[in-house]
Amino acid sequence: MSETAKNCKNSAEHQLHICQLKKKGLSEEVAARTDDSGYLCHNCNTSANQAEDLCNPSPFIKR
Repeated sequence: MSETAKNCKNSAEHQLHICQLKKKGLSEEVAARTDDSGYLCHNCNTSANQAEDLCNPSPFIKR
């Protein structure tokens, strides 16, 4: 298990998170889940539209 997976708050769904989709080369899926980001992952610094797409998310304010 990778260090990111160990720090994942929802390890059962880890294979569906943005970091894993990027590793699998699913760029269209990643683009669809990051086109209106409002959450940031504290593990990998990736942003996403929904918190459930990240390992360790928190909301951020859009400017």
